[in-house]
Amino acid sequence: MRFKIADINKQKKTEYILMAAVFLGYLALNGILLVCHEPWRDEANVWLMARELSPMGLLKEIKYQGHPCLWYFLLMPFAKAGLPFRTIGFVSYAIMAVTAGLFLYKAPFYKPIKAMVLFSPAFTYYYAVVARNYCLIALLLILLAIYYPKRNDRCIRFGLLLGLLVQSDVIALAEAGVISCFWLGENLRQCNKQKTMTPLWNILKGIWIPLVSFLLLIIQFYHVSDSPVFEVSRFGKMELLREMKNFSYQILERLSGRGQTFCFIFILLSMGLMLFISFRLRNIQAVAVMMSAYLFQAAFSVMVYQLHIWHFLSLCFVFIWTLWLMYEQRGEKQEKAEITGAALCGLQVLLLVLSVCMFIRWNAKEESSGLANVLYGSYSDGGGAAGYIRENITPDELIVSVDVARASTVAAYLPEYNFYYAGNGQRESYADWSEEQSKNITFEELETWVQNNFPDKKKFYLLESQNSCLGDLEGELGKYQILYKTAEKTAMREEYTIFQIDMP
Repeated sequence: MRFKIADINKQKKTEYILMAAVFLGYLALNGILLVCHEPWRDEANVWLMARELSPMGLLKEIKYQGHPCLWYFLLMPFAKAGLPFRTIGFVSYAIMAVTAGLFLYKAPFYKPIKAMVLFSPAFTYYYAVVARNYCLIALLLILLAIYYPKRNDRCIRFGLLLGLLVQSDVIALAEAGVISCFWLGENLRQCNKQKTMTPLWNILKGIWIPLVSFLLLIIQFYHVSDSPVFEVSRFGKMELLREMKNFSYQILERLSGRGQTFCFIFILLSMGLMLFISFRLRNIQAVAVMMSAYLFQAAFSVMVYQLHIWHFLSLCFVFIWTLWLMYEQRGEKQEKAEITGAALCGLQVLLLVLSVCMFIRWNAKEESSGLANVLYGSYSDGGGAAGYIRENITPDELIVSVDVARASTVAAYLPEYNFYYAGNGQRESYADWSEEQSKNITFEELETWVQNNFPDKKKFYLLESQNSCLGDLEGELGKYQILYKTAEKTAMREEYTIFQIDMP
């Protein structure tokens, strides 16, 4: 017996060392990618808003940006403390490091599968390195899976996680809402079964939090249609259903890089196994959350026309949550049937297949955010243009941009500089997508504006990018000196030219 205990302890120690090595490898790989990654305008815009707006000002601005407040508020202390722009990447890196560690050590899956999923695009690069709010969805879903068995013992904590999930992104509404509804429903059934209201009074300590969070979300996006970039495609019922069916395939095609046949088989197998397990466990909660999240994203993609891989990757974490929950439900019911266990293993295999396909897709040449491009290509030249300005142009000089969104990447690196937008003549940093930031003027009008507002300036500097509010820019700039020009095309189309414009 003593030898058996010693062997078990030795095996556990070996497993712990292997898992630690996998986790350190994950941290190292994403650390290298983080160093190589060049932040772009979507990351810069959030940083500038967190740096320049008050909490109330931020809430008023949210409806023009499309994302709830949680990510902005999380970054606000770092941005307002005057830390460098690249700090934003370390925040997302830290969040995904915690998420990966919890998944690796807590998820009830096979260890080799967990290790391989960890190095797929679900966990690597997209959420860990490109600093956007979607990393919060990953962390919160993993935490919700961990706290699911204790949901009725720690109602406030479980409710808080659901409330935060609502504020992580609009695309997380489906899973947050369905989980909340099932949580409430199971406690109402307990009230009926036990002939007492105690379960309901207990859950009320936490269930109000996601509801209030949802109301806050509505307030943030109230009159969202006022935003000039908000466009909703309008379909009839049958046309909407057809488009949703098409996008259900496109989501998987975008993630996996595989054709419609692969996607059809994958959906058929995964849904079939989930429904079978739900029938065996007599609980449809897990599969209902997965199906709701998937269909919501398909509908969202159709109506608002969002085809970003960052959206679709969140469904991988809903898949992980669903599988994790099924294991927990099996344990609660003490369901030991081998056939149920085999079905759960089948879902793990499907998760592994999807992870491998995503990794292959990530390495494809046509993938703009592919691994090769991250390591050897050019993602954005905002850092390069900002570096030139800091070294060669003093903060008291006049710098004029022709596109606020692309200029924001440069401005994020240079908090001590002022950037004026040529279209409206105002100091601008972040893109608010207003009509004021969409105005077009002529080069002659720009010169007149400089003369009237900065009569002491003998020259000014023009930051040109792909989009321009100056309609006659090409013909006018040929006679002016080019100080800086991006050497090659970038993945995010953030190439810059800096002109020195001498005033007449």
